[in-house]
Amino acid sequence: WTITKEVFPYVLLGVGIGALIHGFVPADLVERYLSSRSFWTVPLATLLGSPLYANSVSVIPVMEALVGKGVPMGTALAFMTAIVTISIPQAMILKKVMHWQLLAMFFGITIVGIIIIGYIFNLIIT
Repeated sequence: WTITKEVFPYVLLGVGIGALIHGFVPADLVERYLSSRSFWTVPLATLLGSPLYANSVSVIPVMEALVGKGVPMGTALAFMTAIVTISIPQAMILKKVMHWQLLAMFFGITIVGIIIIGYIFNLIIT
């Protein structure tokens, strides 16, 4: 119960940010910036996905919509993976069992891995 009370505000914040993006950011804006095969689209997708909070099942329709709008598979995968693995609530839960230095290393390695995998998928799947 203690962890739930501590993490809930961050879950609410992540859901709120997601709702704001969903409600106020036009879909064509996301499509315009993420559908190109520029080098910066995968890191941008990772950055956009990181503050959001969702489980992997609820992100699949979002990923499908992005790919349907022309976003490359690796870019959409980076967005989805960032949402699931590097959210604020995830950090709060992991903080209970990790020191900040280890947590920062974990998130840094995870972000680099997400970006590398996104680039690889974009190279393989055209």
